[in-house]
Amino acid sequence: SSGINAEWPLRPGENKNASSGGPVAGITLASTNIQATVSFWSEILGLTVFDQSETSATLGIDQSQAYVKFVHQAEINHAKAYGRVAFSVPISVLADAEKLAIEKGFTILTPFVTLKTDGKADVSVVIFSDPDGYEICFVGDEGFRDLSQFDPEGSNLLDKAIDEDKSNEWFAKKGKSKSSA
Repeated sequence: SSGINAEWPLRPGENKNASSGGPVAGITLASTNIQATVSFWSEILGLTVFDQSETSATLGIDQSQAYVKFVHQAEINHAKAYGRVAFSVPISVLADAEKLAIEKGFTILTPFVTLKTDGKADVSVVIFSDPDGYEICFVGDEGFRDLSQFDPEGSNLLDKAIDEDKSNEWFAKKGKSKSSA
């Protein structure tokens, strides 16, 4: 199996191999309009503004959790670095945040829905789009906590699925190997 090679901002005294479950201090994203970004993330999503200037802003749930920092950039191209930021929040927050976003004219990519998982907890989500097109997923904390329990067989199951995914055949048709991708 392979892992993601990313340089994450780490909490003081932590290392990227830490097993404490929380070594990442935060993430940094681009913003074409810091004020619009701060308004959306604080007024609609309820994050607290820790620091703000004309060219950057740092927000978060509280100081004990990872932050989201935005740095001004004239243009954002999501083509190769597009992803989704997810927050685990109480289910009671999901519908209220969705309603407020709709009232303020923001885009809801996935309206409030409860996803059924056979034999496991159901999880509720709402996926928002911020002013720069980032996807922000609010996941109901109650189901998320149940679904995110450590599975001692997880690594073996992932390795097995990767081995069986037939991507070797796809890469071979392209004249490449999976390991070189």
